Amino acid sequence: MNLVNTDQIDMFVADIVDVAPKGDTQSMEYPIFAISSKPDSEKYRYENKVTGSWLEIIPSADGRATIHDKDLLIYAFGHIAEAAKLGRDISRRVRITAYDYLTVTKRGTDGKSYKAIGDTLARLRGTVVRSNMIGADKVSKKAEVFGLIDYGSAVTDQKGRLEYFEVVISEQLFTAVANNEILNYNRDYFSLRSPYDRRLYELCRRNCGGSAEWRVPIEEIWHIFGVKSPLKEFRRKIKDCIKKQLVPDYELEYEAAASKSSPDWLIVRQNSEYTALVGT
Repeated sequence: MNLVNTDQIDMFVADIVDVAPKGDTQSMEYPIFAISSKPDSEKYRYENKVTGSWLEIIPSADGRATIHDKDLLIYAFGHIAEAAKLGRDISRRVRITAYDYLTVTKRGTDGKSYKAIGDTLARLRGTVVRSNMIGADKVSKKAEVFGLIDYGSAVTDQKGRLEYFEVVISEQLFTAVANNEILNYNRDYFSLRSPYDRRLYELCRRNCGGSAEWRVPIEEIWHIFGVKSPLKEFRRKIKDCIKKQLVPDYELEYEAAASKSSPDWLIVRQNSEYTALVGT
């Protein structure tokens, strides 16, 4: 049963050519999306013990939305932001051509890839966020509950092949885009297959986008990364990412603790090919 009357929401068609992908700064910073390629149906909670802020991610039976599912939002946000810049009317109800989405996000265009769009819509629709955060880790006295999208539908052509799909982006996320609380993503982000590389990229982009270097204790980034693995396993995974150096725009370095009382560090620097993606 469709509880969202989409007829009352104007349609925005994502049809602009060569749009820069964009992500909202909140989901770049905080662990909303699952860092896993396997279904995750467990509730996840993040807390900042210093500020008292927290968020809970509550998945549906289809599982928590993954960082690969997030591509759909990144794609849509890029089109909405570009349309606004061009003076076009924008709306949180977005129509996306399936083939365009699959090719831009560097997916296949076989039947399996088209079917996966429906699975992505289900996880995005079913994932619920509950949080007391306002902006950059500020705390509210009341907890807010919202979804990632309020509605999704897939429309097939006469041959039964998915032609386009529609999503109604949640008011919270749409407001962030409309208020320009977004950052450009390097298009090579879509080529990253590892969820760890993807999560590293958005944290680097969020925290090192306007500066030449970002230093963060490994334990701190583990806390905000969104994984459930032990710290020891997380260190191993990060070292593997650093060895491969696949994260675009940044060079990653692991600095071991100087003493037992000091932390290990992740050091991030803009590389020589960094192309000033700061802003939108």
